[in-house]
Amino acid sequence: MLRLLLAALAALLLVAPAGAGGAPAPSRIAFGLDLGGGISGDLTSVYTVRPDGSGLRRLTVPPTRQALGGDSGPVWAPNGKSLVFERNLPYWGSDRMRLLAVSARGGSTRQLTAGPFDAMPSFSPDGRRIAFTRVVQSLVAPTASLFTMDGGGRHVGRLLADGIDLTAAWSPDGTTIAFSRLESASSPIREATLYLADADGSHVRSLGLHGLSPAWSPDGRRLAFVSFDDANAPACPAASCPPSGELYVVGADGSGLRRLTSSKADDEHPSWSPDGSRLAFASGFDVRSQGHAPWLMVIRAAGGKATRIGRVSGVIDPSWSPAGVR
Repeated sequence: MLRLLLAALAALLLVAPAGAGGAPAPSRIAFGLDLGGGISGDLTSVYTVRPDGSGLRRLTVPPTRQALGGDSGPVWAPNGKSLVFERNLPYWGSDRMRLLAVSARGGSTRQLTAGPFDAMPSFSPDGRRIAFTRVVQSLVAPTASLFTMDGGGRHVGRLLADGIDLTAAWSPDGTTIAFSRLESASSPIREATLYLADADGSHVRSLGLHGLSPAWSPDGRRLAFVSFDDANAPACPAASCPPSGELYVVGADGSGLRRLTSSKADDEHPSWSPDGSRLAFASGFDVRSQGHAPWLMVIRAAGGKATRIGRVSGVIDPSWSPAGVR
């Protein structure tokens, strides 16, 4: 959904712990799924699955008659009982994204924001606040700013408004928000830079690294993120192709940078397992002739070979649940 957000901005500007005995506690991985199994352009819906690939469960059915748009970007509430996600219901060719909530078992949804373009939610560790990116339309300088609201969608307030701010992630202790910033909507996605800010929006500081989709380890000591600096992409069969990302891990202070993946596929949206030992992510290709549609993958946080989870294709925005979710 990052590319969707950036495309919309450009258009605007132009006009746990382990379980007993050492066994992992039960958990699930949520993700958006292209229902056509294709590269892009089909309707998406939110699903969850166990880390062993079993128990695939559909949570949402977006109310659209168009074979595009839909639901993606799910994030788990800290208690594991519900998720917040993005619903895109295009209207006359324009994306219209709102945030909604749904039970971890699926069923009816509850709208939290009115849009017209709200995306990339992140829960505070106590579950009381949700940070998200809102496109603020203006004839002078449309921007993408970080906002926060309570769990019911009330008390919405701007947190940061100094650039094109994306992919916020709340630290486990609730004191810090990691995010990515572009200088302008026309800046290439590969130039997004990682920043930290205090939870009230103060003390903004750069980590000095290009990256998107920061994700805190459960102990708060590390950040996983996506970088495009390696330019490790296959030959482009079209006039232009999006870059392919790789996963990295770095200390919360910016030290100890380590690369985790090195495939030519686009590796995106890392999410830590509850015990911090593994990362889920999506890996695939946006152009069909280059390779397979995105798969759900898991890799050890220490590095090694990634493993495909389940057999679905067209996966976007994985999010690992807290421990104890069945």
